[in-house]
Amino acid sequence: MKTELNTEKWDLMAKYLAKECSDNERTELLSWVNENIENEILFFETQKNWEILNFKNTMKEVNIDNAWEKVKSRIQNDNELKINIERTKVFHLSTFMKYAALGLLLIGVGFVSSRIYKNSIEKNSIIEYLATNTDKNEVILSDGTIINLYPNSKLMYQKQFETNERKVKLVGEAYFNVTKNPEKPFIIEVQNTEVKVLGTSFNINSNLEEQQVEVFVESGLVQVTKKNGQEESVLIYPGDLVTVSKNSIHQAKNTNINIVSWKTKQIVFKEESLNNVISTLNKAYKTNIICNDTVILNLKFTTTFRNQTLDSVLSVICLAFDLKTIEENNEIKLIQGGTQQ
Repeated sequence: MKTELNTEKWDLMAKYLAKECSDNERTELLSWVNENIENEILFFETQKNWEILNFKNTMKEVNIDNAWEKVKSRIQNDNELKINIERTKVFHLSTFMKYAALGLLLIGVGFVSSRIYKNSIEKNSIIEYLATNTDKNEVILSDGTIINLYPNSKLMYQKQFETNERKVKLVGEAYFNVTKNPEKPFIIEVQNTEVKVLGTSFNINSNLEEQQVEVFVESGLVQVTKKNGQEESVLIYPGDLVTVSKNSIHQAKNTNINIVSWKTKQIVFKEESLNNVISTLNKAYKTNIICNDTVILNLKFTTTFRNQTLDSVLSVICLAFDLKTIEENNEIKLIQGGTQQ
């Protein structure tokens, strides 16, 4: 497939993915992404491969001269781009060269393992985004709305929104930060539920038993409607939690301080049992920690974690209660005897 390559745009995407671009650069990039469906697909594919290849941690170990010459040569010949990354020659790169090199490497990888799917239907193109099992699965829509998807969740939306509404479909869980537009409400369809907003931030979770849907509002106002059976709607305010089942809508104040910890990676425990701690960590890190010792499960734990790795969190817990972990069969088992064995 022939692709018109613009080196400046690759550099800009590299800076954006490294979270080091200015507001003006971010605006420029998003404007380019929104120009057409090809740009958007290319942007999302690049974003996914950033995570898959983990360039952020390896850019200092790339032979830039060799990579640059290979890419230039293949661009001129209009052939499929492939780059061999050599780790034998290691040297420090200037900030500019790091971005340029990363941009070129993103071209060369061929976008393997992409999880973006495209249905081109002239004026009604559909984007389907399937989140990978990683921490960062962010989608930026054409109106500026930012959506963070929980691993293995799926989002479907039109390239261009309708004139009177912005509608998407969700399978799984996602955190929405919706751009305000009173003239064009934002609508999420999820199972038997419709969530309608004008501009706000909130979390939707349909990964629940008995096809329930849970909506937590962090800011703004959200209207939630149960669609099957007798239609019923409620208006929810910041701090509210609504659970929609097949037959009812239940509204209450949220009491789970860690309800969006999977997105923020800020986790707070206040005299919490280790049983609940394990449940929270399994959700936040999408892992499988188990413990069959009731003595351990009843221990109380108080602390706050901010952007820490799972290994770091488990180390703190083990140190606090003299525990240790055993990893096998994709499980992490907590047992007694951390420092005594």
